[in-house]
Amino acid sequence: MSATGVMREVNPSEDKCKAKTPDDAPDVEVRKEDQEMINEFGRLNNQYLELDEDLANLKEQLEKLDDAVTELMVGVGGPVRLSLGEAFMDVSEDYATEHCERKQEQLQAKVEELGREKEKITTRQMELKKVLYGRFGSSINLENS
Repeated sequence: MSATGVMREVNPSEDKCKAKTPDDAPDVEVRKEDQEMINEFGRLNNQYLELDEDLANLKEQLEKLDDAVTELMVGVGGPVRLSLGEAFMDVSEDYATEHCERKQEQLQAKVEELGREKEKITTRQMELKKVLYGRFGSSINLENS
């Protein structure tokens, strides 16, 4: 019996196993297709969590760029130091503002792209949940803790 209270019986000749819960729920065979769907759900969940982290980082970068543009707007019009990688360049405020705005547009496009990817993952996960909960009922938990 595993730590979750689910015991699996494996029948090597059929490449199937049965899930038994301590709640005396009816036994349901876990077919190869079911296990593949469960694995896909897990992979999608990991991708979703990675996208969440990436989106948080991008949003933080957008905030920093927004702060930089605001600082440039209240500047006195002289040259500013623009960070490019590990180097700094003296540039005009106008050039620095345009550079920051271009970077903002690029990051915003990436945020939108990652948002669409998250939506696709959520849609597929809902499809998998429908099938898996329909087959296993409360014997399976596909919710985040």
